[in-house]
Amino acid sequence: MVVRTLLIGLSLALAGCASGPARLDTTHLSAVYIADFTSSDPKGCTTADVDLTHDEAHVFFRRARQLSEKALADHYPLAPCRIEGTLKHDGQPCDFDISAAMTGSITCGERRWFFACEDCGDLFGP
Repeated sequence: MVVRTLLIGLSLALAGCASGPARLDTTHLSAVYIADFTSSDPKGCTTADVDLTHDEAHVFFRRARQLSEKALADHYPLAPCRIEGTLKHDGQPCDFDISAAMTGSITCGERRWFFACEDCGDLFGP
């Protein structure tokens, strides 16, 4: 009986790890602050490609769809430039990035969530 209970507990723990972090409630984000811009292709991907304000970065995460890291890698392009910053989720400090490909991530401690926004073209300009 003890062994069976341990096996069930281990199975549940492994299943939780396989599915990744629980969904992040983006309605609980606050204090969104853009701190930096980085580009591995400064001539091809500039600040104009991801020129969001603090408020627009907040809107990006409210509109974006959360998905797995694998889905992001398999179905969305990589962009050589992005903005980076900080925000709070339920008062906890976190880091974020948003790329010119309209994808992003939020990292709070050891947990990381991935996002893509097909409905954010107006935030990124023409």
